[in-house]
Amino acid sequence: MEQSETREHLTAFLRSCSAADMAFLRRHLLRRNSQALLRHNMRISPQELLAVESRFREHAAAARGPRERLPRLRMWLIFILLRYGGLRLFEIFALSPEDLDLQACVVRVSGVYAREVPLPRTVSRRLRSVLENPVLYPVNGNLAHCDASYVRRSLQECGAACGLPKGLLSARTLRYSRAVELGRQGIPLSVVDVFLGRRANAGRRCIMRCDPREAWNLLREQLQRELPVKTSARNVFQGRIISLRQDGLLVEAVLGTAGGLSVRALITDESCRNLAISEGMLVNASVKAPWIMLLPGKIHEGGSAANPSGLGENCFPGFVEQVREDATAREVLVALSEGSQVCALLSKGPSEDKPLRAGDTVTVLFKAFSVILSLD
Repeated sequence: MEQSETREHLTAFLRSCSAADMAFLRRHLLRRNSQALLRHNMRISPQELLAVESRFREHAAAARGPRERLPRLRMWLIFILLRYGGLRLFEIFALSPEDLDLQACVVRVSGVYAREVPLPRTVSRRLRSVLENPVLYPVNGNLAHCDASYVRRSLQECGAACGLPKGLLSARTLRYSRAVELGRQGIPLSVVDVFLGRRANAGRRCIMRCDPREAWNLLREQLQRELPVKTSARNVFQGRIISLRQDGLLVEAVLGTAGGLSVRALITDESCRNLAISEGMLVNASVKAPWIMLLPGKIHEGGSAANPSGLGENCFPGFVEQVREDATAREVLVALSEGSQVCALLSKGPSEDKPLRAGDTVTVLFKAFSVILSLD
């Protein structure tokens, strides 16, 4: 009752304001700088953002044909650019295929707020897996152009499906949430303003000035080494539990990531009860680097002639990005097809096969028993 009366008083007050008064309110209340964003309570948690991203990906994967798949993938692309790029909607609508340099992990924004927006490598690989496939995403010059009301409606529907408060999931809150993330990672607020494409108006001191090139270098360095959680394990997958199956003392939990991977873990029923794991829950799956096996070439999930014994319940194709070695061990970084990166630590010996090199196609294998589930 009190809230309703407050809104009535506020409505009456706004109706009594002149045009100059309304301009003053918009200028001082609606325009927020990055420092204010850190105190803004209308933001979305990392767990909620992951749930929304997974929902958009699953919705696109469930499409029954190209006519249904394309608008869903376009909405997924818009969400990714809002979520990780902090772009404005009109900036996304104006993008052409040439503006996305996914090899360099950069989005080039033109217009009044022209800038280069660096993206995390994992996100760039995920975008490449979709945008470089003409069957999945035929591009005709308009990369992500659509009606703004359709975007707002899709975000609201997805937010409701993920259990978010009504109206919380919007283009503005996604942009705010990205600014908060960067600020809490220790990036100076003036650099966050450069990332968001904010410019100081005459007479405003809330937005600090900094060298754009230095700001871009700092952003790129920070975003390229962005890690999901703090842990000694090199391989961490975040996602939702999509299925649970118990067989005696053991429970098989299948984790679905935002990129579409299905990671299987075997835990005891007691561990499942202690963590209170249930379908739909957001969890982290960790695999230590020495538990990762690599096979040259590409095999199908579940084994093949090259993998007759089924060395791992988790089997993903990828290619070698980097190899580091010393006298006793070799560290191999593998990029998976959906964008994730996996690190394997292999021992060196006289009987080892031909060593892997950057660019080689490999299959990543690890057992379900090697996966450790944890709550963030």
